[in-house]
Amino acid sequence: MRARDRVSRITGGWRGDALVALGLTAFLLVFLAVQGLLHGANNLLETGCGIGVFGCITARRAHPQLAAVAAACCLAVAAQGSSAAMPGSLILVPVFMLAYSLGTGADLRRSVLALLILGAGLQLSAGQFNPIVEVLTIGPWAVGLVVRSRRQITEQLAIRGRELEAQRELFAAEAVRYERARIARELHDIVAHCVSVMVIQASTGRRLTGTDPSLAAEAFDSIGEVARQAEAEIGRLVELLDHDSRPGGADGIRLIGELVARAGAAGLAVSCRFTGSAGGLPARASDAAYRVVQESLTNAFKHAPGAPVDIVIAGTSGHVEIVVHNGPATGPPSGLEQAGGGHGLAGMRERVAACGGQISAGPLAGGGWQILARLPHHPGQARLRPLG
Repeated sequence: MRARDRVSRITGGWRGDALVALGLTAFLLVFLAVQGLLHGANNLLETGCGIGVFGCITARRAHPQLAAVAAACCLAVAAQGSSAAMPGSLILVPVFMLAYSLGTGADLRRSVLALLILGAGLQLSAGQFNPIVEVLTIGPWAVGLVVRSRRQITEQLAIRGRELEAQRELFAAEAVRYERARIARELHDIVAHCVSVMVIQASTGRRLTGTDPSLAAEAFDSIGEVARQAEAEIGRLVELLDHDSRPGGADGIRLIGELVARAGAAGLAVSCRFTGSAGGLPARASDAAYRVVQESLTNAFKHAPGAPVDIVIAGTSGHVEIVVHNGPATGPPSGLEQAGGGHGLAGMRERVAACGGQISAGPLAGGGWQILARLPHHPGQARLRPLG
């Protein structure tokens, strides 16, 4: 502990008050000894009462009311003497300190009562009524009230500061959680689709190895192409996270054609039609459109093997509508039904909602599944019609 901190700790507590009391007591005894007044009953009575008043200083922080009343009693007893041996200015020091402590450490009603008792004791020791005595007690007490109010304000600000710091930590943790969820969603969309295609192609290639080696080789080549595409998309995601940027507004829509072509090459009976103008979407909405189609194809691979998939992307002046529907499964199970943890639909809804759009997903009356998304050119414009 540094010397300054050590001194501040001593002077700011009861130890400092004890040093003041000892100093005043020593000064009083030396003064009376020099004056030759340390004899006689009256002198000794006043001296003892003065030392008692000084001793009350040590309890002014922990028990300000009790200390003030005890000091008032000592002053009243000292008034019974008639030698006037006590220096008047010296006794004001503990009175100031006790009155100040009443203002800072006690509640208002008890503080006023103890102050009146202290003032009465000081008036008795003066021998006659003196209005200056009241000023000498009320002044320090008022200063103590002001200091007390400032301390309360400081404590309230400190509490509020701690609350704000706790809220800031919560917001920071929530931001980290949200960012992790966003990265996990991006990785899910990329990896789930590519893995599904690779599993389907690997299964096809294994079946064709003994009957048609050339087609099996094409299937394995397709696996390599899908793996390279996954690598490229992961690199794109890393770039997005590093530079906090997003691809251009037309990239997502433009890449849908390539996505459909890869799905068709993997054996999925998929068709895609563009009507109207699908350009002009904001970057976030364009990326969401790509992910909606990607997740829809992934789900078709997993849950509806052999079913045809139809994609319609219709653009208007206010929005772009994406409709993806597939029929019921006609082929053997893909073995991927339980893969992915069911986060795909939730991720699509979050993406579409983030760019101001709406999405609806559910089974069709005749079997199969349909996803309907509407992405506005400007947030707030999208209104989904009910599924029919």
